[in-house]
Amino acid sequence: MRRWRGPLIVSVVYLGLWLGLDAIASVFQARQEVSLWYPPTGLSFALLLVFGLRYAPLLLLTDPLHGLVVSSPDVSWTSVWLSGVLSTAVYTAVAWLLLRRLRIDPRLPGQRDVAWFLGLAAVAGPLVVAVAQVLQYTVTGLLTWGEWFRGVLGFWSGRATGVGVLAPALLVASRRVPALWRDRPPLTGPPRPGPGYPRPSWPDRARPRWLGRLAGRVLDRRLEVAGQATLLLATVYLAYGEPSVGGLDLAYLVYVPLIWIAVRGGLPRVAAAVLVANAVAVALVGRDVVESPLRLQLGLVTLTLAGLTLGALVTGRQASIAAAEHAAVHDPLTGLANRVLLMDRVDAAAHRAERGPDARFAVLYCDLDGFKGVNDQLGHDAGDELLVAVARRLEKAVRPADLVGRLGGDEMAVLLDGVSGVEEAAGVAERLLAALAQPYAVDGREVVVTVSVGVAVADAEGLAGPRLREEQGAAGSDGSGHAEEVLRAADMALQRAKASGGHRYELFNEPLRQQTRDRLGLRAALRRAVGAGAVAVAYQPIVRVGDGRLETVEALARWHDDERGEVPAAEFIAAAEETGLIHELGVQVLEQACTQAARWRRVFGPAATPRVAVNVSTRQLLPADFAPRVLALLDRVGLPADALELEITESCALEPGARAALEQFTAAGVRLAVDDFGTGYSSFAALRERTPQAFKLDRSFVAQLPDDRPTDAIVSAVLALAQHLGATVTAEGVETQEQLQRLRELGCPQVQGFLLGGPATADRIERDWLSRPR
Repeated sequence: MRRWRGPLIVSVVYLGLWLGLDAIASVFQARQEVSLWYPPTGLSFALLLVFGLRYAPLLLLTDPLHGLVVSSPDVSWTSVWLSGVLSTAVYTAVAWLLLRRLRIDPRLPGQRDVAWFLGLAAVAGPLVVAVAQVLQYTVTGLLTWGEWFRGVLGFWSGRATGVGVLAPALLVASRRVPALWRDRPPLTGPPRPGPGYPRPSWPDRARPRWLGRLAGRVLDRRLEVAGQATLLLATVYLAYGEPSVGGLDLAYLVYVPLIWIAVRGGLPRVAAAVLVANAVAVALVGRDVVESPLRLQLGLVTLTLAGLTLGALVTGRQASIAAAEHAAVHDPLTGLANRVLLMDRVDAAAHRAERGPDARFAVLYCDLDGFKGVNDQLGHDAGDELLVAVARRLEKAVRPADLVGRLGGDEMAVLLDGVSGVEEAAGVAERLLAALAQPYAVDGREVVVTVSVGVAVADAEGLAGPRLREEQGAAGSDGSGHAEEVLRAADMALQRAKASGGHRYELFNEPLRQQTRDRLGLRAALRRAVGAGAVAVAYQPIVRVGDGRLETVEALARWHDDERGEVPAAEFIAAAEETGLIHELGVQVLEQACTQAARWRRVFGPAATPRVAVNVSTRQLLPADFAPRVLALLDRVGLPADALELEITESCALEPGARAALEQFTAAGVRLAVDDFGTGYSSFAALRERTPQAFKLDRSFVAQLPDDRPTDAIVSAVLALAQHLGATVTAEGVETQEQLQRLRELGCPQVQGFLLGGPATADRIERDWLSRPR
């Protein structure tokens, strides 16, 4: 029973409304069976387009009902049924074309939807029915060509106006009932500024207060709607209610409010205006139009179709502008705010915080853990699908007033405008961690990724940490609580969260602020040092275990800063990688090392001169001109290619973008060594494809010798692997005689470490190793 309850209610309501509208339309007939307007046809189209073609049989009942209730007793029931069958077939065919072939959206959101609806439902369909009805009257009596033509126009215009008047208004109104459109995606309206979004306005000094109040009243939506309604009713009355004043000669005045309404409100508002204008016009005219009913009918249908077309054009224009504005400040993949909108909103929050002593806001910088693995294993399409799913979860996990943005890649940020303090921001971060850790269905598989979050909270004094919990003693910032600083602070907290293992959040606080300043200062000082060529090179010996001879020296960058003293290599190399200085720094180290090795060959002879090894990163190998530059450098300083050894990491060897450079080096004779072997993601397939000439066994293995049996077995296996591949192994970090003795017993050919000698200057290498060989 429940299955039929819904269709039964729809059918009863439709037939009841149809009869009511039919009775009203019959009151305003221009002549027999020809109405000034005929809204029941519009109701029939709305039924078919909203509820589906399965309700088409109801249309067969409408003409017989009309014959029973409205028509004269001597009506021909044969003609009534034939007319009903014909109109039902035509209107159902039109609805089928609109829904199935043309696939319009019945809610009429777009210009194309409105154009096809008006062309078929309001023009073509009623015209076919009108021709058939006039032909039916021609059978009973001969008509002249003029009478036949006027009859077709009369029947058609009444139904065309009825469709244009009622159906668009009903279809647009149906948008507010989502249950009717469960099988269709929701309509996207033009984006509206969210809470706190900065609105363009005149400067306060340039705008008098009275002018601002007046503009606000004039642009008030309720006042504007009242003005539009008043003007519309006034023009309709002048055109249709006072023949002595001008009558139909003033009908063009109705276009003035219609244009105003269409430009400001588009199709939704103009559809309602057309309905009101027609209803008032027909009510004013009543039965008095006898002289020229066709003129009035054609005027109404022209007004209706022109108004709806104008509304559709304006709506399409508004949608295009809104789409362009939306695309300018939103990410095309996820639909989240992009960096431009996010920074704008953060700036606005900072300005509000400056005006309110208790106003606080927070930025949560989010980065997915292991997202690169999803891209590598499942492909970029699956990665994009995952990003969209993450975006939707982020939006659900925050308040409606909060803004979620995508900064690029898998980095996203959340602006919490109006938080009570650090505790509330931390609570949101915990909620994000829990929401994003749930499994995702991606490309038919279950994927689990976690997220790391950096949290930065700011108020009128700028960035803050414990101070926001009303704890005293925390220093404020330099009044620099603007967008860039807050976002950078959240990014710094994020980096600490990822460095701590990920799947956690970290708060930006005063110690981290100092660390940020130190890092920024380090980057600036490193840029000056690289520009001045102040980075020096030290050389650490790599010795053959069998005879103790110097085989290779590893070139190591060293930097002494006037303020910081000796800066650890790991620290400034990481800063160079982050800032892109690694390219210039790497070339400087290569040039110093190759120049020094070439000079040693000239002074001590090729046989006594060690090979020079230089570390290169993946970022250095990616540019297409890196290998040609290095090979040109070797030619310029006079160093043979086989006298240079480039140390790369395991991840670098697996990087597809570095393949071209490595192949060029191999072809030229430059030796390749895999540094820190055993600590990365070793790929035997990569070793088969590109076998290096040397492996450097990481110091973490050497440190466990000679007492740890698993480590002993691993070292033995690496040595055996290298022997079969024809490669040399260098053990790093040799610091005790016991380690050296065990490596000698295992057959390790080369060693490096403080037991043999630490990094030294070129002069000391000459004095200790080249002038007096050990």
